[in-house]
Amino acid sequence: MTLNLRVFAVIGVLALAQAGLGAQRGIGRGGQGAGGQGPGGRGIGPLIDPSDPSQLPPVGGRGGRQGGPGANQPAPKGTGRIAGRIVSADTGNPIRRAQVRLSAPEIRVNRMDATDNEGKYEFKDLPAGRYRLQVSKAGYVTLEYGQARPFEAGKPLDLAESTPLDKTDFSLPRGSVITGRITDEFGDPIADAAVQAMRYQFTNGQRQLVAAGRQAASDDIGQFRIFGLMPGDYIVRATVRDNSLVAVALGTPQDQGVEEPSGYPTTYFPGTTDIGQAQTVTVALGQELNSVFFSLSPARLARVSGNAVDSQGHPVSGAVVMLRPTNGGGAGGPLNVGGANQVRADGSFTLNNVPPGEYTIDVQQRPRNLQQGLAAADLEFASLPLSVAGADITGLTIITTPGVTATGRLVLQTQKAQTTPLRGVQIGAMAPSGTQSVLGIAGRALGGGRVADDGTFQLRGLAGLQLIRVGNVPTGWAVKSITLDGQDITDTAYDFKPGRDVNGITVTLTDRLTTLSGTVRDARSEVVKDYVLVVFAQDPKLWGGQSRFVRTARPNQDGLFSLKGLPPGQYYAAAVESLESGTQNDPAVLERLKARAKVFSLNEAQSLTLDLSFQP
Repeated sequence: MTLNLRVFAVIGVLALAQAGLGAQRGIGRGGQGAGGQGPGGRGIGPLIDPSDPSQLPPVGGRGGRQGGPGANQPAPKGTGRIAGRIVSADTGNPIRRAQVRLSAPEIRVNRMDATDNEGKYEFKDLPAGRYRLQVSKAGYVTLEYGQARPFEAGKPLDLAESTPLDKTDFSLPRGSVITGRITDEFGDPIADAAVQAMRYQFTNGQRQLVAAGRQAASDDIGQFRIFGLMPGDYIVRATVRDNSLVAVALGTPQDQGVEEPSGYPTTYFPGTTDIGQAQTVTVALGQELNSVFFSLSPARLARVSGNAVDSQGHPVSGAVVMLRPTNGGGAGGPLNVGGANQVRADGSFTLNNVPPGEYTIDVQQRPRNLQQGLAAADLEFASLPLSVAGADITGLTIITTPGVTATGRLVLQTQKAQTTPLRGVQIGAMAPSGTQSVLGIAGRALGGGRVADDGTFQLRGLAGLQLIRVGNVPTGWAVKSITLDGQDITDTAYDFKPGRDVNGITVTLTDRLTTLSGTVRDARSEVVKDYVLVVFAQDPKLWGGQSRFVRTARPNQDGLFSLKGLPPGQYYAAAVESLESGTQNDPAVLERLKARAKVFSLNEAQSLTLDLSFQP
């Protein structure tokens, strides 16, 4: 694959991965609790809480190929064991070949197993540590140990040395299903439409529409089937895969000189192109809902054309122009609309067959020498909003920019001997809303932001307000501060202005971590084993979607919670019966929780035990 194609393949994968990062998984009913000490869990949730920066995957991957801290060290071994049995919730029969994933990032354990003919699995030779356990099987919902309700996180399993947890069983329910039929304005079937179930959730501090479950395609009679869904409320949308073919089918191809081609814009059940008028459909656990029928109506397809020039006023010949849907178009939707198009030698470009909607138009310059690495190329880009209402848009002038290059150094603050390798730590930049520039995504994917052995790093393609964030932090370390020319920008977005490269960013990691632990008791002073702990700063200015000062935790099998690496500061802590992952970043939710929360403070390297009361 040539470099230019690889760049855009990477962009596509990362864009979809980022949009889907907050998507939740699974629901079910756990069997006997770990070690037979208590009831198993019920519920749903991801292995990773996307709102918790400490749980985010490394920017450059999981560490092995990217050389992350400790990545080349062999996984430790011990004498512990986790084993159990997976059965179907509706029949009680064993589920064969279910995938079971066991992970413990702090001790570098990530293992997979498959159930045998009796539905049994086993992980042996495990070191002591805190583990996450997840089970998946096609046709069933994905379930994590201890999950309680839809879209909540599961519970960790604390494994002691030489202490087997032999009854970590799961009763896996079948996924919910949405079926229906897609037709045109005459009631005739539309084949090969991409049909997606969507749901609203808080991601990066904003309520966004994200994909849920698998994407389906309508068949020759217009029928579709979306399976493996969690119970809940969904918005169903249908998108025609290639409107250019529809325009031809309708007899209005632009290449034959017809000025008003028609096609089908993205349509939401019960048949509206306005997301504000979409109706939700609700499915219960294991339910098959077969009444989602709606029609697509053709709309005039627009031609978007203009010129793209670089920061020096020269045509960006060969650059690629793409349109990305703004509302609900990321996860599970088309990466670009109208077809990616190259800028011509004179700087002109044209995008055909664009349905009405709100978009972001991206222009990405490519290396002139395809053998040249991205890091060595002086590439420019542009991204700006574009509203298409059906009429052609002509005369656009887009000026690209190389963005800002920022350099800095990572330092370790410790009282111990410095033996922690820096290679593999990743420095990234993200807008407060969680979006990234096209060039910024590609730059990081192909090496940008990676910390060298001497602690130096470089970021390219930055523009506008950006938060500096650190990925693949070594175990036992946390971010203490990020400064630029003496200014603390740890939790403040910095405005990267074009034409002004930035030097002197200092990222400081510390091994003097805080530890917060404790239990939650009910009105009878008994330990509660099913709750969500929400810890958040007293200062509302620190409640943003990328905040280090807002964290959640679920208790282990004995009802104990533990959070490490919270920044020193003044906090609230509240235990609630349930909370959908990501909702802790909703300021309105945190404001309501203040009335029932306990106030406390954390100092650097402090270990604090909290005893909280439970108020359902």
